[in-house]
Amino acid sequence: MKPRSVRSSAQRKIAFIVDEGKEKLLVEALARKVIARHRPVSRPCLAIIGLWGTPLVGVYSTVEFLFAKNYQRFFILFNARTTSRRRISSVVSDILKPLIRMRLDEKVTLIPLVPSIERWVLADEEALERAAGKPLPEEALARGKSHPEEVLRALLGGWGPKEQKRVAKYLDPERIRARDASFDTFARALEDALGRRPEASGPAFGSAP
Repeated sequence: MKPRSVRSSAQRKIAFIVDEGKEKLLVEALARKVIARHRPVSRPCLAIIGLWGTPLVGVYSTVEFLFAKNYQRFFILFNARTTSRRRISSVVSDILKPLIRMRLDEKVTLIPLVPSIERWVLADEEALERAAGKPLPEEALARGKSHPEEVLRALLGGWGPKEQKRVAKYLDPERIRARDASFDTFARALEDALGRRPEASGPAFGSAP
C-alpha cells in the first residue's frame, strides 16, 4: 500500500506490518475502529503492509523504508502458530535483535497473534452471530481454541475475503479486548501511538460540526 501524503507536521504516521491478506484486512478494520473510538485530535496517516511470505529480513527493510518516510510508530503483527510462551518469546527476541541494532526498537510494537488472528475474531461472539445469521453452538466456540480457522469456515460458510469482510463490519474492539490479551495489548499500544485524547471542549476529526 502506498503511504498517503502527510497533511500536517503534527499528523501521526503509523505503519502496520502483517503476514498476509486476511491479517491486512482485519488489522486495518480493527485499527480504524480503535482510532475512531479514541478520537485523536487529527486523523492519522496509516500504512498497512502485507509481507505475503517475504522472509523476515523484509520486515527490517520495510521499517527502514517507512522510517525514512517519516513514519513514527510501527506495529509488527505475526501469527505465532503456537501457544507456547517459550517459543513465542524466542521469536519475539529474534525479531527485536536487529531492531535494537538499528536503534528502532522503541518505535516498534511486536504483537504475536496467538496462535493466529482468528482468535481475535472468535473473541467477539456477537459479531460472529451477526455475520453468521444464527446463534453459535457452544461446542464450536470450544473447538475454536485449537482449530480457529476450521471453526470460522464452518460457522460462516467459508473463510475467504468475502467472509472476512462480512465479519469485520461487526467486530467491536471493546468486546475483543475484554476477552483477548494480545488484542488488548495491540489496542493499548495503538492508543498510546495516537497521543492524548482531545479536550472535551475541543473538536476532533470525525466529530459532529
